[in-house]
Amino acid sequence: MARLFLILGLAAVAMALPYDDDFFPPKYEKTALGESIDRSTMKLLKAAYDVASDKNVVSSPLGLMMLLSLFNSGAGPATKEEITKFLGGTDFKQTSESYEELSNRFASLNPEALTVANKIYVSNQYKLQDAFSRTANKYHSEVDNLDFSKPADAAAVINKWADEKTHGNIKEPVSADMLSPDVAAALFNVIYFKGHWHVPFKAAETREKDFHANDGTVVQKPTMHLERSLYYAESPELKARLVELPYKERGFRMVVVLPDEVDGLPALLEKAATRGLLSDVFRLRPAGAEVYLDLPKFDIKSKLDFNVILPKIGVSQLFDEAAPGIVNTPVKVSKAFQEAFIKVDEEGAEAGAFTGMLAVAYSSYMPPSRRIIFEVDRPFLYLLLNGDKVIFAGTHTH
Repeated sequence: MARLFLILGLAAVAMALPYDDDFFPPKYEKTALGESIDRSTMKLLKAAYDVASDKNVVSSPLGLMMLLSLFNSGAGPATKEEITKFLGGTDFKQTSESYEELSNRFASLNPEALTVANKIYVSNQYKLQDAFSRTANKYHSEVDNLDFSKPADAAAVINKWADEKTHGNIKEPVSADMLSPDVAAALFNVIYFKGHWHVPFKAAETREKDFHANDGTVVQKPTMHLERSLYYAESPELKARLVELPYKERGFRMVVVLPDEVDGLPALLEKAATRGLLSDVFRLRPAGAEVYLDLPKFDIKSKLDFNVILPKIGVSQLFDEAAPGIVNTPVKVSKAFQEAFIKVDEEGAEAGAFTGMLAVAYSSYMPPSRRIIFEVDRPFLYLLLNGDKVIFAGTHTH
């Protein structure tokens, strides 16, 4: 089926859509942190896509990055070096401060559009180290004790928090068999977004249209249609085209990256993993013509096993090396995972991700034309961004 790579990022980039006179876009600026998040996002997305049996993938790499940055403050030296490098930094302290500032920024946004929440559950047998507790506070993390000797009860508590923070979209990301009395601390992150298109698609114009799936078949998909002057770019280097759809919620947008070839998604991912996509997003400009956009509606759910994915991108020490600075005993990560979803329809998009890291006691576990046709009829990549920060990314292939 044709590969559809849709990178969904809640980000503000250096352009806006000339939809009507009352739309005044914010001035987007590229930052070093935004570029680092972009490159790390693409590396992780490609690794997730490569191991996924279902090539429709949605993820919030940023949710994982925020947890990794928090964990890093109590990690061992080899782990600290790996995580700092993955996060795009060379200096641990500077990288940590950047993510603390990002946490503050997200905390100041309208929670009806974007919710970013961190939660730490500490076993009744242990307590957080003072320094780690101070760092957790800078990340706006809630901290509670939890009895992990009763896995079913502990899972119910965690799942209730996930359900509330994702507005009922992620109900049971943690099962009782994932937990055990050996868990010393559990770190969780939720990112939830709900946005409305600045110009909605008209439901009456949605039609069943051909979509070239990544297995070579052609399937019928409910496809939305829009004719507007949009921000648009062509990338000969990526062999792809980009179009931007802004949300009414200021500073948020979706960028769809469509390969030129029906089977071009794997090659696009390969290039994106080495160079990121933010530089291409910042090249988006008013198309200078009506864009005839056909975009499939989609509803995607993914479960990602970071124990498998992270070592593929150079992050493995957290599963082996003792972290002495989390709780009052050395720990190591036994499991890292994420459950995510995205729904895109005529009105807008809703997306969420629940990311978890379970830490156990170390001793217990070792140039446009007059009309631009942008027909998204093959696998694509999507991004959701806020400013220049990619919040969600994914692929749609069937």
